[in-house]
Amino acid sequence: MTKNETFGFWIKTYLCTILLGVAFVAIYVSLEEPIYYWDFAAYFDVFDQQGALLVDGPVQWLRQLRTSIATDDYSTAILAPLMPFYILFGGSRLSYVAGTVAVYLIPTALFIGRMSYLEAVSETSPSRSWLIVWIAAFLYTPFWAATLRGWPDIAGCLALSAATYRLWKSRFLIREPVINGISVGICLWLAFVLRRWYAYSVIGIALSAAIFCFLQVAKDRDFPVLRKAALGGVCAILVIAGAALAFQQPLILRILGTSYGDLYSGYKTDFFSQIGKVGSRLSYVNWLLIVLGIYISAMRRNSFSLFCALASVLTFLLFTRTQDPDLHHSMPMFLWLFPAYAQAIVAIVSMPALRPRLSAAIIVVAAGLAFLGTFFPIGRQLLSPINYVYAREDTLPLHLDNLSEYRRLTDDLIREMRPEDRFSVFASGSVMNSWLLFALRRDLHPHIEWSCQVDSRDQFVPNTLKSRYVVVTDPPVTHLRLDAQICVTMPNQDIVEGKSIGAAYKRIAEYQLSGNVKGYLYEQERPVSKAEIDALYREFREKYPGWTTPEW
Repeated sequence: MTKNETFGFWIKTYLCTILLGVAFVAIYVSLEEPIYYWDFAAYFDVFDQQGALLVDGPVQWLRQLRTSIATDDYSTAILAPLMPFYILFGGSRLSYVAGTVAVYLIPTALFIGRMSYLEAVSETSPSRSWLIVWIAAFLYTPFWAATLRGWPDIAGCLALSAATYRLWKSRFLIREPVINGISVGICLWLAFVLRRWYAYSVIGIALSAAIFCFLQVAKDRDFPVLRKAALGGVCAILVIAGAALAFQQPLILRILGTSYGDLYSGYKTDFFSQIGKVGSRLSYVNWLLIVLGIYISAMRRNSFSLFCALASVLTFLLFTRTQDPDLHHSMPMFLWLFPAYAQAIVAIVSMPALRPRLSAAIIVVAAGLAFLGTFFPIGRQLLSPINYVYAREDTLPLHLDNLSEYRRLTDDLIREMRPEDRFSVFASGSVMNSWLLFALRRDLHPHIEWSCQVDSRDQFVPNTLKSRYVVVTDPPVTHLRLDAQICVTMPNQDIVEGKSIGAAYKRIAEYQLSGNVKGYLYEQERPVSKAEIDALYREFREKYPGWTTPEW
């Protein structure tokens, strides 16, 4: 094909895939109850705010964008490319998620899919295996899970894909080290700008590239080229450091002065639990193909697949020193496992002993079933007899059982509270939390006393015990380990059992929440006493000796 024909082919492929992707998003969003809280709402709300700001004043929007890049942990830079979707389609959930899919997810899938295919294919491999690899990349569930939840972190994977391409094509910065070093540095810095936690992935891919560069030099016994690789590495580091100091100095200084290991210790479990969590985000069939792909890559000396797999492992080991990787955190790890997945697909489809069309059809069906079973309730239900075809950790549309009970709770709060009254929530999970109630009734905002959710990050907020009303649950609701959220569980239990601080409250209503959890609304009959607050903090200090009792 000519250059124009090739360009036209990829444009058509991209546009057709967008239509299919938007259809998936529309179905998924239509199945959700539009009650978004925590990270499910964070960037979605900012998407609306940024879009409105851009429409009202583009210059002011640009100034705010620059300030956000310089200072914010959650930079709005990641939303800037999505603004045309706000302007054209408004600030709906569909517009936001579909924009993320069109701008970030599909280009990432196309990029890593094409790279993986070209490195996996041999002269004897049938060309039709490219279509199978592309379908597998498009339906790769780790790309979709966080995206459908409203997290745009897939953007960083697009930048990492570009960096991976430049590192590989330059033979780890040996060829044209200055130009390639600069381009790699820009790509890696962009990943960090889009989401700061991509710093772990930046280090992971850099270490993997250094290891493979040394192995390649040792194999070729061409040690003088190390100077070129070192020059390229220095250029990349200078670009990253220079851009970070020029555009993000306040953020960098704050990061350097923060112990994230301590801050996020509540989000960390043991090593085997971390492996289990990440492993549950792919089906057993997918993992089998990835392991097979790594084995075939080793046998066929597909260094690209092995280089990416090592980057994935190093990123996992680096990130898990701080906290457990959530859906969005694990995306770069799965990004770099895809080349092994593609290697297995190409090898299976090109096996002379198998019928290519039949093996291709089986792989496409397996990818489709994994997608259906991971994201759609009907798929998970129908495929339950063969649950090894989809991920054990589902990402089903957000849903609340007994929604009428939640609405009754918010109505009761609005009815009972006077303008000066406040309420606190001693629960922090998908069944109950402050942000969930706020999402149900925005007019609750002036009355909410935001409470501690994670011990290591927040510590207990004493003012929550001055609220006239509190919401508690039985059993206690948490989203992390119970011992990482005692700022929630201890006051919750005391109030439910009517002991210690709980003696100051009386129960006035009961609700049946999701998951057979009971919810209760309590009213404070008298102020919590100094003796009761001292007793509560004595319990806290058994685990956190540094927590001091507040003035009361």
